[in-house]
Amino acid sequence: MKQQAKSFSLALDKIVLFLVVLYLVIPLGATLVFGLNDGSRFNIGVLTQVFSDGDFSKTLLLSLGLAIASTLIAVVLITPTAYWVQLRLPQARPLLEFLSLLPFAVPPIVLSLGYLEVFGDSHTWIDVLSLGLVPLLSNEPFTIVNTPQLLIFAYVVIALPFIYRPIDNSLRALNTRVLSEAASNLGCGWWRTFLTIILPNIWPGVISAALLTFSTAMGEFTIAVLSGIYTFPVYLNQIGQGDAHQAALLTIMSFLITLLCVLGILVLVRSRTQGKGQTVEIGGGR
Repeated sequence: MKQQAKSFSLALDKIVLFLVVLYLVIPLGATLVFGLNDGSRFNIGVLTQVFSDGDFSKTLLLSLGLAIASTLIAVVLITPTAYWVQLRLPQARPLLEFLSLLPFAVPPIVLSLGYLEVFGDSHTWIDVLSLGLVPLLSNEPFTIVNTPQLLIFAYVVIALPFIYRPIDNSLRALNTRVLSEAASNLGCGWWRTFLTIILPNIWPGVISAALLTFSTAMGEFTIAVLSGIYTFPVYLNQIGQGDAHQAALLTIMSFLITLLCVLGILVLVRSRTQGKGQTVEIGGGR
């Protein structure tokens, strides 16, 4: 009886998995068919038009560069900050959680116009609060106004909800205080403890946060178009206004490129983790 129930449960799981795969694959397949169909027959020549367009590679490389830079900056800023707050200043966790949710409340249009206002015509109180960073980046030769670098700041902000939550959950699953105190008793400094003990144990959460940030930055459209930066989503929208078939192919290619980048990162991280062996797992920290 138990064997039959187990077999039925396994078969049901396979059916559900198959339906989920169909739900995800059918729209992509339909988009691909539409992109290769010129109305009467399949036309592979559309692919040649896509690859021969100079703006395709230019905007794609720009978006990839912005996504990678935003991901690296966000991970470097948020990961040690979350660890420090949990270890030394747990009272500030509610403030960090509130700040990480703010991008959901602020529309991208408002965020974009705010960045243009701050870096385009900064005021004295903004200069003071930014510790001189805003005036430095608002004037030559370090100005980022109307440059792709401006988008990096915006992408880091809009990615806060996606990068903070996985890292915070991973840290809360560890007894960071016990691990840190043990490392300190053995002579490890703060940064060495973080890099060699804490970071390897929260690595899956960091990778999840990085992938979410990368995907968000690759597909962001509103801030880029309002800032006048010609990224791949802006290019895709422009093509879609004139040629829906070519836009459909570009959509599939954008999805595949992002998927390949994500899979490449996962394979690289998994091989590196397996090569270093297992990490210490101590639960119970809150």
